[in-house]
Amino acid sequence: MSGDLPFRFLWLDGEGLSLDEEAPGRRFGIDRRCVEGEAVEGVYAHVCASDDAEASVPYDQPEVQQARRDALAWWIPMLGDDLVCLTTLSVDSVGCGGAITVARDPGLFHEDPFRRLFPGFIVRTDLFCQVDAPPGPVLERYAGAPWPGGSF
Repeated sequence: MSGDLPFRFLWLDGEGLSLDEEAPGRRFGIDRRCVEGEAVEGVYAHVCASDDAEASVPYDQPEVQQARRDALAWWIPMLGDDLVCLTTLSVDSVGCGGAITVARDPGLFHEDPFRRLFPGFIVRTDLFCQVDAPPGPVLERYAGAPWPGGSF
């Protein structure tokens, strides 16, 4: 995959996550910064997504916009130093397939605003890297790139 794209692919098989192109499951685009760097071992990923190939909501729909607003307004600050990274899951240039929040402690995952879009489950993982929280309040995204990755 070209290093100039703002995303990487991740596969979800309903129970686990993989960066392996040979892995079974549904393919999503994620913010590449979340997996390119020094991985933080033993963290928790709250995956709000479905392995159903039809499960998608356009990024421009109010419910996706509101989940992103809530992430900036209170979700990210609530997680504080426990936050490792956050990315939405792109299915194509307009479709959101969910989101992943990665944290050192899973205790607040029941509050995840992306649970309103797709049900969540928790996976213990060594795939993700520390990424600074996205600045707000900008919500726009580079076409096809998962939020908060990309640039204009």
